[in-house]
Amino acid sequence: MIPIPSQRRSFLSFLSALGLALSCASAAPVELNRMKAVVNGEPITQTMVDQAVQTQVQVWLMGNNGMVSRAEATREIRRMEERALDDLIDRTLILSEFKKLGGAIKDQFVDEAVNRFITERFKGDKDKFMAELKKTGMTIAQFREVQRDQIAIQALRSQHSGEETIPNTPWEKKAKFKEIKGEFATDGQPKIRIMSIPKQTESSSPEAQKKILDEVMGALKSGGDFGALAKKHSGDSFASKGGYVGVLGKDTLNEGLTRVAYSLPTGQVSQPLDDGVNWRILKVEGRVGQKTPEYEDLEKEIDRRLTFEKRQKKLEGWLKKLRRDANVRIYE
Repeated sequence: MIPIPSQRRSFLSFLSALGLALSCASAAPVELNRMKAVVNGEPITQTMVDQAVQTQVQVWLMGNNGMVSRAEATREIRRMEERALDDLIDRTLILSEFKKLGGAIKDQFVDEAVNRFITERFKGDKDKFMAELKKTGMTIAQFREVQRDQIAIQALRSQHSGEETIPNTPWEKKAKFKEIKGEFATDGQPKIRIMSIPKQTESSSPEAQKKILDEVMGALKSGGDFGALAKKHSGDSFASKGGYVGVLGKDTLNEGLTRVAYSLPTGQVSQPLDDGVNWRILKVEGRVGQKTPEYEDLEKEIDRRLTFEKRQKKLEGWLKKLRRDANVRIYE
């Protein structure tokens, strides 16, 4: 979602306010200086956690430059809040390790990071960047320190995630191919069955029909035969064929039912769909014209994913060791 220009300022104001307000959303009042954790003797307070989230939100807002919906912003900020304490502990440990190793980030690298941010997110427009930075309440000096710390953190994370090439065995690649090949398959056309349960008939009340619907869904969940149930309970022209419609084109059923049919995995039954005077239940029995890519077509993607997963695992192992070797105490 891209807000139109006249909406953009109010939208960003909403996001900025949201970033601050979410931290105070709980019903109980928050004690700002309450101790959250101690890392190697260094305290982490509620205020520090809130400030870390606020900074993260501000940089994220600038990076997205208003090109997100309110729902997306809310989800992302909630995620930041949920991980805030763990992220701050990891950040403290990594920066401490960086200093212990005698590391220092030269101003030249910070300049490059800031310029890269402006180029990528603001198309090189420094005036626009400064205007957006001012809206967040951050100074350029504070933004530079965020970048400096991030460079240090990324340097150690890269070092301990094993940036060298990690060979993936043929067995690993074949297993990963089986796992992900469905993601790259073309949709094809679904072969479907449909069941239509009237919400009310001349001889049956809405309550009685709802009871029938519940019984049908219970039977299907227990492995009942869709065709037999359709012959017994369905009230449409497909009932005599056990609900069999056949290969579904885009214009056979209405748009809502077609969308559900095309999104259902093969073999799966839909939840009851409210379609006016009927509840509709769909089942996809197979697909025609679906094509799955060959192993060779996905080999590069398989290699990339396996390597990423191995590096993540190695990085997580290093972070666990940092925590294990440190004196970390977390207060509920």
